[in-house]
Amino acid sequence: GAPGGTFVPTPVDQGNDDSTDSDYGPMGKTPVFTLEAGDTIPDFDAGFYQPAKIGNYVWEDLNANGIQDVGEPGIGNVLVVLTGTTGTGGQISKSTTTDNTGMYMFGNLQPGSYKLSFETPVGGYVPTQVDDPDATDASDSDADPASGGMTVFETLVSGENNPDYDAGYYIPATIGNYAWVDLNADGDQDSDEPGLKGVQVMLIGTDGQGNPVNETINTDINGFYQFEELVPGSYKLKFTAPAGSQYKLSVHDQAAGDDTQDSDANAAMGGMTVFEDLTSGEYNPNYDAGFFEPASLGDYVWLDDNANGVQDAGEPGIENVEVKLLDGAGNPVPEDA
Repeated sequence: GAPGGTFVPTPVDQGNDDSTDSDYGPMGKTPVFTLEAGDTIPDFDAGFYQPAKIGNYVWEDLNANGIQDVGEPGIGNVLVVLTGTTGTGGQISKSTTTDNTGMYMFGNLQPGSYKLSFETPVGGYVPTQVDDPDATDASDSDADPASGGMTVFETLVSGENNPDYDAGYYIPATIGNYAWVDLNADGDQDSDEPGLKGVQVMLIGTDGQGNPVNETINTDINGFYQFEELVPGSYKLKFTAPAGSQYKLSVHDQAAGDDTQDSDANAAMGGMTVFEDLTSGEYNPNYDAGFFEPASLGDYVWLDDNANGVQDAGEPGIENVEVKLLDGAGNPVPEDA
């Protein structure tokens, strides 16, 4: 009889050599043969194999680094197709979908050579990088976007369980959003303050795949800008006043902590913001910059000869008079403010 456990008879009569093939049929018997006195027949053999398995996971790569990090969720209902050739040359094509935790498995396979194809999930997902050098086979992504989500061929042997064929995806991120004329230079977007056209905005950073990023756009007629289709990563922005203008940056991080209303460009850092980590699918519209045009106040001290309070012709100016500028609270205002 057949061995116990999960052993399955291998196909019979493969090849042209009776001494190396299997003769143990699916009914548990060999063909009928006749033995005569003195005969020796050394060619009745029986081969068995244990079915193989391959799987196992599709996940959302929140930081697009190609590694399954703690807290990154699975993606359900992703179509996975298995194709290949069994050890006896049979063509195999099977499909399944991931469960609601992102897991899948093809079981009961004959040993052979197989590859997997992952259909990109709906909802704007794109494949993450494959075979990240900092990952293990159990934690990397194997679905190559260059080949339409295919993996390489994998040879499965008897009884093998290979749970290392995974696929990671992310949704591109977006960051913006606004530059405005801060009429009172308080660093807060007031309702009567207009957008500022022509502000140069530079995006600088490194995406989750380790690639440097440097992009530049200008604000539109209403002061808006937006960087789209970004690979999740760590980015900062640099705001520069419109060419030829006298605008200066307002104070940053005001507006009582309201990120939607304050200015984020730090004049002391050349108009830079802090770094922002963008994750899969994130839309961050809170990176704004306020600008103001410096004001002037002056201009004349004179000797009022007739004390009539009017600058009459011939009345001379007075030099070396100290003039102090105070704010609304009576505090001196620095000369370079």
